[in-house]
Amino acid sequence: MALPPHASSMLTLSSRQQLPLARQALLPREHGAYFQLLLPLATALAVTVPSAPALWLTVAAVACFWVHEPLLHLLGHRSTRAQRDRVVALRWTWMLLGVAACALVLAVPSLAPGARPYLALPGILGAEVLLMTWGRQERTLSGELLASLALGAWAVPVALAGGQAPGAALTLWGTFALGFALATMTVHVVIRAHKPGADRALLRVVGLVVASAGLAGSLGWALNAGVSAWRVVALLPIPVVALGTLALLPAPRHLKRLGWSFAAASCATAVLLGAGLA
Repeated sequence: MALPPHASSMLTLSSRQQLPLARQALLPREHGAYFQLLLPLATALAVTVPSAPALWLTVAAVACFWVHEPLLHLLGHRSTRAQRDRVVALRWTWMLLGVAACALVLAVPSLAPGARPYLALPGILGAEVLLMTWGRQERTLSGELLASLALGAWAVPVALAGGQAPGAALTLWGTFALGFALATMTVHVVIRAHKPGADRALLRVVGLVVASAGLAGSLGWALNAGVSAWRVVALLPIPVVALGTLALLPAPRHLKRLGWSFAAASCATAVLLGAGLA
């Protein structure tokens, strides 16, 4: 029996409405967060011996990352059109939490005893991110800085599971943490500097001082610690882009281009860091 034209249109519209939600419930919308998670993980895997615990920890990290968006729907931080929206979000939440739990169960028994305590690093930071998300503070500067630290922290146990020494694993995380923190701060400064009544000169000076101090302190530590030249140079790409951006303070309409610049600098950091740790 043929459907009336208006009924067919309603069914098409209904199916179109449900599909976008399913995608939103699965994939986080913050594109920069993908780099903050995947680049440190990829670097950690590239500079270590492939091992089952490292791969299972990577699966757990990706599952924990993906669960963020459906949790936002369940907390009411995303607009929901109907009860089925919450059902889809709840389904993805339980599925992804189950994947993360199973991956951890498979990884932890095979980890060296000395590597297991480092799992607390992404665990504690991730719990703090969840608390800030609950309080609707995830889009603040402090919330985004904390999220970048939590995402990159997964690289530490993954690197340890692959045979890296604790110092090298922490250096990997620290290098990316510095870059991602400066990139996040720079984007916030650019946005605030172009708001009505903002003191652009003061924001530029504060941003340049903070970025310069962070870079100088990291370079001083790296040279003092006697790490390889590759690992020292790996500290430079993202801070250099940040310093140039803070000096110029481009209009917010250039944020997409700025994001790609930071992405390219992050990839350069991964390559240099990989060469220094391999």
